[in-house]
Amino acid sequence: MKHSFRWHLFVRIFIATLMIFAVNRIMAQYLTSRHVINNIEENITATLENCRSDTHALGAFLMCSARANRDQALNNVSEYYVLCTRPAGQAAHEPLCAQATSASQSGTGTVEKMSSTVSLEHRTVDKQEWLVFSLIADPQDAFLMIRRSDIDHYVDSIYDVRNRTLSYLFPVIILMLMLVTYYMTGVVMRPIRQLENSIGRLSSSNLDKPFDVLPPYHEFSRFVTVFEQLRERLNLSFVQARRFAADASHELRTPLTILRGNSERLIAELPTGSDQQIRMRLIGDEVERLIEITEKLLMLSRVDANSLRYDMAPVSLSVMMTELALDAMAFHPSLKIYSDIEPDIIWTCDRSLIHQLLYNLYTNAAKYNVPNGWIRFTLKWQENRFRLSVENPSDSIPADLQQRAFQRFYRGDEARGREVDGIGLGLSLALEIARLHQATIALSITDQKTVIATLEA
Repeated sequence: MKHSFRWHLFVRIFIATLMIFAVNRIMAQYLTSRHVINNIEENITATLENCRSDTHALGAFLMCSARANRDQALNNVSEYYVLCTRPAGQAAHEPLCAQATSASQSGTGTVEKMSSTVSLEHRTVDKQEWLVFSLIADPQDAFLMIRRSDIDHYVDSIYDVRNRTLSYLFPVIILMLMLVTYYMTGVVMRPIRQLENSIGRLSSSNLDKPFDVLPPYHEFSRFVTVFEQLRERLNLSFVQARRFAADASHELRTPLTILRGNSERLIAELPTGSDQQIRMRLIGDEVERLIEITEKLLMLSRVDANSLRYDMAPVSLSVMMTELALDAMAFHPSLKIYSDIEPDIIWTCDRSLIHQLLYNLYTNAAKYNVPNGWIRFTLKWQENRFRLSVENPSDSIPADLQQRAFQRFYRGDEARGREVDGIGLGLSLALEIARLHQATIALSITDQKTVIATLEA
C-alpha cells in the first residue's frame, strides 16, 4: 500500500516546525536570561550613580531607586538589595557587609568597570556569590550588594510566569501550527494538482493537441517539457495504429467480398448435402466472420480518428425498440421476449449508429443466455432522461465482466472456447457510439445472475 505524499509532507513540515519552535524557545530562554541579567546590572549601576547622596539609609535609597529606575519591571529586584554604608551600615546586614569588605581587601574577587563612576566586583561571601556595586571614587564608603542566586531566582520567576501562560496557549499553538502546516501542504500540492488535472483531460481523441498548461513555477518546466515530448510520441503511435487499422480493414474488404461471392457461387454449384458443400459453407461462414471483423475495426478506427460520419436527426426510440423486440421473437423463438417500452420517446441521434448499438446489445444478450432463457427490453423516461436497458440471465458470468466488458476483443471464458460466436468488439463499439452521442452505457450484474446493459441520455 502506497503512502500519501501529502500526509508525508504534512508530517515532515509539522515536525520541522515543532523543532524550530523548540530550538527557538531554548535559544530565547538563554538570550533572554542574559538580557535580563545585563539589564539588572545596568539598572543597579544607574541607580548607584543617581542615588549616591541617599546611600546613608536604605529606605531613602530604595525610594530614589524607584524614581530613577528606567525599567519599571525590574523594580522588584530591589527587595534583594543589601546596602552597605560606613560607618554604621545596615544593622541587619552589618556582619555580611563586614565579610564583603574583608573579601574585597583580600583581593580574591574579580572587578569589572560598569561606568566611569561604578565598578562591579564578584565576591564570595558566606560561600555564596555576590555582585558588589561600588563607587570607584571611594569603594569602601558605600556599596550595594545582591546575591547571584537571587538574580537567578528572579529570572526563573519570570520564566515560570511565561511557562504557565504557554501551558494555556499550547493547544492553540498546536492547532494554529497544524492549520499553517495544512495550508503549506496545500500550497505545495496546488501546482501538482493543476498538472494532474491537465494530464487527466488527455485521451486518445485529443493527443494531437498541444499541452495547454503553462508550468506554474520554473521548477516544473522540465516536467512539462518531458510530458509534452511523451504526448507527441504517443500521438504518433496512435496515428500510426489508427492508420494501420483503417488501411488494413479497407484493403481487406475487397478480397473478402470476392471470397464471399465465390464461396456462395460454389455452394450453389456443389451437390446439395455433399461434404464439399458443407466444407464450403463453413469457409463461407468464416469469410462472413472476417468481413464482420473488418467492418467493425474500420468503424472503430474512424471513431478513434474522429472521422466517423454521422447524421443527427430525431429518431423514435420507442418504435426502434419495438421493432427490435419483434425481430428477437422471430429470430430466437426459443427465448422468451419481454418488453416494457414507453411510447413517443424521441432522441436526436444517428439512426444507423444507434441501430447498430441496440443490435449489439441484443445479440450479446442472446449469445450469452441460458437454455430456454429470456430477454427483457425496457425503455423508460426518468427526470428528463431516458433509460434503455436490455436484461438477460446467464449461468457463466466471468468475475471481471463489469470491469472489462467494454474492452476491445474481450470475451468470456465460454466465448473463448468458441461455444458462443463472437469477436469481442460489439460492446466496445456500442460504447464508442454512446460516447459519440453524449450518452452513457454500463453493464451491471444482479444477485439473480442476470446481466443488464443500460443506456442513458
